[in-house]
Amino acid sequence: MSFSEILNILLGGSLVTLVLALATMKATVRKANAEAEKAKADAEAAKADAEKARADAEAVRITNAESATRILMENIVKPLKEELNATREDLQATKKEMASTKREMARLRKAVEAASGCPHSDGCPVLRKLRDNQKDSDGADSDGRSLGEPRLRGYRNKADPKGGGAGEPGGDFNTRGQPP
Repeated sequence: MSFSEILNILLGGSLVTLVLALATMKATVRKANAEAEKAKADAEAAKADAEKARADAEAVRITNAESATRILMENIVKPLKEELNATREDLQATKKEMASTKREMARLRKAVEAASGCPHSDGCPVLRKLRDNQKDSDGADSDGRSLGEPRLRGYRNKADPKGGGAGEPGGDFNTRGQPP
């Protein structure tokens, strides 16, 4: 066998097989590349679908949060604000009333303090009642019969124990707030 026969046997069948194998392989590689590209495109599409689903879920969450916030504002916050404003107005009115009462109390206190310097204060029923109320609030027992001044207690009219009515008004011992 000559060299050319050997080459012919080796290369004769192998060369055709090799060419066919290369052609088949190229087609297989192309087919595999096409399938890989298709799988890659499918993966990209799935990824895009997942992103779209996440975006849709986020949009639904935002819409739900906005609806909840709107309901909260309408049903809770607005009534509470109205109630707070009404309470503030009531508080302002109460403060004005308290200031007015405080001024009136100061005027009354000044008048009561000035009344003790009055020449008719010994038999004044108003001062007597104030003194009795003061004794009651201090914890002392008061029978309501005191004239308030110790020097007048022994000079009551026996016919009129409370100091008014019978007897001559303006007498020596029963002045009842009248000048002598």
